[in-house]
Amino acid sequence: MSRTYATPAAVIVISILFPVLGIIAVSLRFYTRGKAKIRPWVDDWLTVPALFLEIVLAGLLIWGAATRSLGDLLPPPNVPGPDGYLFSISYQQIRLQQIQYFFDFIGVFAFGLLKLSILFFYRKIFCTMQIDKTLDIIIIFLIVLVIVWMLAFGIGAIFLCGVHPTNAWAPVAVVAEKCSAQLPLLEGYAISDFIIDVIIWALPHFKIWRLYMDIRRKLAVAAVFFVGLLTIAASAARMAIYIKYIVNAFEQSDGETLITYLLFWSMIECGLGVIVVCLPTLRALLGPLSPGSIVSGIKSGFALRSLQSSPATEQHTSRLYSLDKSVRASSLPSNIPSHDEGLVQTYIVGADDWQTRGASGSGIKVKREIEQC
Repeated sequence: MSRTYATPAAVIVISILFPVLGIIAVSLRFYTRGKAKIRPWVDDWLTVPALFLEIVLAGLLIWGAATRSLGDLLPPPNVPGPDGYLFSISYQQIRLQQIQYFFDFIGVFAFGLLKLSILFFYRKIFCTMQIDKTLDIIIIFLIVLVIVWMLAFGIGAIFLCGVHPTNAWAPVAVVAEKCSAQLPLLEGYAISDFIIDVIIWALPHFKIWRLYMDIRRKLAVAAVFFVGLLTIAASAARMAIYIKYIVNAFEQSDGETLITYLLFWSMIECGLGVIVVCLPTLRALLGPLSPGSIVSGIKSGFALRSLQSSPATEQHTSRLYSLDKSVRASSLPSNIPSHDEGLVQTYIVGADDWQTRGASGSGIKVKREIEQC
């Protein structure tokens, strides 16, 4: 293996650093939930198994680096000839291929859980009174898609050599013959992972900038999602390496270099993913703009959009502006009773139907909904 940045020391550093940061992020996520007296939801609980799988992946990399199987020179082929590497085997090579085999399918489930966590977080934000049913349907579709993706590639990676997984760490010639599905599986996995990440990252942005919120709140909310670009960058790097690895993979005598790169960037992507999915909650530790205020702010923006687009509201706009000041003052957020942050309260004020009411009064209908998020 040629000397690269993915040295044993670098592999060990990222394998310790990211799990530690992940443990801190997930712990603080549940701490902020408890402090705000908010019951953890699906998106919170999904980070726990994702963190556990990240720690398992880190353990595999540390094992490989400590035994000089990752990030270091492998022994020269013990079979003579230019194609000797195809039939050669060593303890370091066996460990390297074992680590890759287990890392591949465990990584699929780790990435799948992280994707599901952020999608359920989206549902929690954009579920207000089903104001945007199209977006809700898209999110549900993506949740189903990610579950199918995770199971398909996870199970496929487990049985990539059929019912004989030991062939995955046999000499290269045996792997090429017995595990022929490995290359198309890895290619489909890497490309689809990147595409799904981009879709999930881009999904909320076009909605955020159309909401009726002040620019400061829009920027704060968008900044949380923009951090996901780091994860996408790592995913793109991993995809590029996968594609390079797949081209004549079994004809490369230095294939362990690319395998080390794959595992290195996969660890970075997983580590960043655990941190990124926790950032919306951790924002509560940095200032008054808490997750509850982000959620309620976005939901209020949707409510305002709904009112603005309502024909009844447009018809009676003049009646709304002619309300008595005391009535308008009583509907201000400062006069609304406060509750725990987990209870998102939505107050919608709109024009009522005078004909059905038979009233000539204020013509105002107030609807209050309380949701547990």
